[in-house]
Amino acid sequence: MTLWITLRNLRVRGWATFLTVLAVALATATALVVPLVSKQVERGAADAAQVFDLLITAKGSPTQAVLSSLFYLDEPIGNIPYATYQKLADDKRTLRAVPLGFGDNYHGLPMVGTNARFFEQRLKPTLPPYFHVESGRLFAGPLEVVIGQAAARQTGLKLGDQFRSAHGSEEHAGAEEEEHAAEYKVVGILAATGGPVDRAIVTDIQNLWEVHGQFTPESRGVTAVLYTAAKLGDLYSVSSQMNATPSAQAVFPGQVFANVRSFVLQGQAAYAALSVLVLLLAALTIWLSVYAASLDRARSVALLRALGAGRSTVFGVVLLETAVTVLLGLLLGVGLSYGVSVLGGQLLGGRLGFALPAPVLDWALLFRVAALFPLGVLAALPPAFGAARQSPVAQL
Repeated sequence: MTLWITLRNLRVRGWATFLTVLAVALATATALVVPLVSKQVERGAADAAQVFDLLITAKGSPTQAVLSSLFYLDEPIGNIPYATYQKLADDKRTLRAVPLGFGDNYHGLPMVGTNARFFEQRLKPTLPPYFHVESGRLFAGPLEVVIGQAAARQTGLKLGDQFRSAHGSEEHAGAEEEEHAAEYKVVGILAATGGPVDRAIVTDIQNLWEVHGQFTPESRGVTAVLYTAAKLGDLYSVSSQMNATPSAQAVFPGQVFANVRSFVLQGQAAYAALSVLVLLLAALTIWLSVYAASLDRARSVALLRALGAGRSTVFGVVLLETAVTVLLGLLLGVGLSYGVSVLGGQLLGGRLGFALPAPVLDWALLFRVAALFPLGVLAALPPAFGAARQSPVAQL
């Protein structure tokens, strides 16, 4: 009986019920979206960079080193001498030293100079190479390139196509950029990884040197080196050695992510405080809605009392109406936040250059918004008590 009356009342006051549900849903989504997207970015960035053990660049900001050399999102710090790279490549502790060179772009996409060892990198020694060609072949001759899946879609380049690169990174690509005379040829398209290389054009670093007129080792520079040691202990000894030199630094990408994550967590803590305020405002909205509904239902409550409904029945109807309204709002808000996070993750992933995993609604986040339910029910107690004490004579 109480449930039937509650559902009927909610249907009769459909517009007011909808507004209340929407207010709760928006408050719930606001409390969830930022943490969900932040965790997506954190997991996506970590997944995209986990293939790289150690990054060696010129002295400067470790964060800038990672963003520029691994994600192609910032200007490179500078170059390290070719002799430094060669010394690392010849070191007996080295399993693999992969050079990286930047400086050119094609339609805003970064040209990445490297060598064949770039395609030997693996997540684990027992797994196949992380980067591999899906169609065509790897570059082997002068001015040959392989391109990532996203780069192929964005530019329309196909196997056999030729193009000219322009000087400058993607951040400075524009109408006044200077094209090089040399024409590159697409010989391969890489399999998608969900990482930054999907939107890159990869060629032999020798091509970049020659396009820029750097024909001797003394004139050449290497923007970064992706380093893998033969043994774990060697990784740390090489890192210490590089950091002691005046021209280079060694950066562990995982350590940079940990530092960035601490700043993100601080921002999330501030946002959590804001979300509590939002939830309190939502609870106030619920209280105002319940109070306004109590005025609208005065005659129906009086009729219920006149028909023999007890105070407990009236009290239960008002409380149940609020509980159903808040629950619908919470469920809608959780669904809305998930949908916005999926869409936002796709858009943000396209901008950042690496795929973001699907959002995960963990128990900690759900518990945060679940606190709105008892708040809403508590807000309904005064109107519920008022309706239960109401005299039917005054309204009939």
